[in-house]
Amino acid sequence: MTKRPAVFISHANPEDNRFTLWLGAKLASLGYEVWADIMRLRGGDDWQRKLEAALRERACKVLLVANPVSVEKQGVRNEVQIASDVAKEIKDNEFIIPLRLDKFNAPFLIAHAQYIDFSKSWSRGLVELIEVLDGHKVPRTTDGATEIWRDIQLIHARDLIEEPETLISNWLSIESFPEAVRLYDFKGGISIGRAQTTMATAPWPLVEYKRGFLSFAPIHDLHDHFGLELPLLLLGEKSTKKFVEEGWIEHGVEFWSARNYFADLARQAMDRMFQSRQLSFFELANKSLAWWVSGDAAPTSMVSFKWGEISGRRQIQGASVKRGVQWHYGVSTRIQVFPIAHARVIGRLIFTLDGVTPLDAARMHRLRRSFAKAWRNARWRDMLLAFLWWVSDGKSELLALTSSDDGITFRLPPMTFASTVSLPEDTSDETDDDDPGEDEDADPAEDIEGDDFPEELDGDK
Repeated sequence: MTKRPAVFISHANPEDNRFTLWLGAKLASLGYEVWADIMRLRGGDDWQRKLEAALRERACKVLLVANPVSVEKQGVRNEVQIASDVAKEIKDNEFIIPLRLDKFNAPFLIAHAQYIDFSKSWSRGLVELIEVLDGHKVPRTTDGATEIWRDIQLIHARDLIEEPETLISNWLSIESFPEAVRLYDFKGGISIGRAQTTMATAPWPLVEYKRGFLSFAPIHDLHDHFGLELPLLLLGEKSTKKFVEEGWIEHGVEFWSARNYFADLARQAMDRMFQSRQLSFFELANKSLAWWVSGDAAPTSMVSFKWGEISGRRQIQGASVKRGVQWHYGVSTRIQVFPIAHARVIGRLIFTLDGVTPLDAARMHRLRRSFAKAWRNARWRDMLLAFLWWVSDGKSELLALTSSDDGITFRLPPMTFASTVSLPEDTSDETDDDDPGEDEDADPAEDIEGDDFPEELDGDK
């Protein structure tokens, strides 16, 4: 094994360069000797000859980046043929390990090979790959091979500038809380099971607790909904801020549970607020809701926004003539009280054919991976700001009602943070603002599920 210490990555160039660069750097940082076609970017020596020698003489395993494009590339097919010959020579039936980025028709020479699935999550695929490599006892080294991959990653890097920069987050600070949290039970020993259906359609946020529920709403806001068949009994109320800080020990609510209950209630309030703005919702794989602008609910033209020095304009829905779909910006939210009370607003992309009906999950997933792969942070940031401006009617706060006369107030714009250094502006991949969205490949962000963006864009700047 020490005579063959390397991992060789066969991939389509340039289509799979980004994935190969990511994977090569990860493996090199873990101590593996890694060879790939992308190393030729460094220039200098005859890398083509070195790569072939590495494949024939040093490779312990060959990782085939597999998708419909790569398996049809002649260069990849040549490497698979060489790898197949080497596999016979060293008597290793598992010499070639396909890494599945998308569905593909396996070439005859690797039809039997068991692939590792990277299509849903690069990070999860990497974990499985490491387990396989360790299982085959692929050696790790400390010979400084990581420097090559670091140098390749830095080819297009930009130097930091010693100038301060304001960074806009996706956190909306909570400016005011509802007055109190209230605990309700049902009179007469009514079972919680009997009340669950009615609780699910309550006019105000609530969460089930023991034989009743917690809510911010006073009893007069709930009487009519539950009626005489489900008479309510108010067991107590507590200041919302103290509830979040201390819990409610008298009723068995520890402070960490209190924070979770508060987050659930606040999220429900935000969902109701989005619904009041005629937004549509789409259920994500993790069961959370993405609220998005559909059809005539929001403008298809630019939405301008301005909060003090924060200003700009962006579309929050549009169409791709090339792909024959309509795209819609949307968000889902997560409420947290640490380190400060805030709502984390997570950007999403929803695709339709008619502006109303989301596509099936499989096609939606593929489009999320490819549609806006070159969009940069600035575009995602500005779409979030345009969306929040439109939802709030240009105000400096968002009010999510929790009862007929109370609610949670979120501050706009999102929180900002100060950095002591900055990067020079890079506009090489930006589209023309006068014609946005048409050339979607020119302007979601870096992949985020671990390293996969697709299912959710879930990154804080």
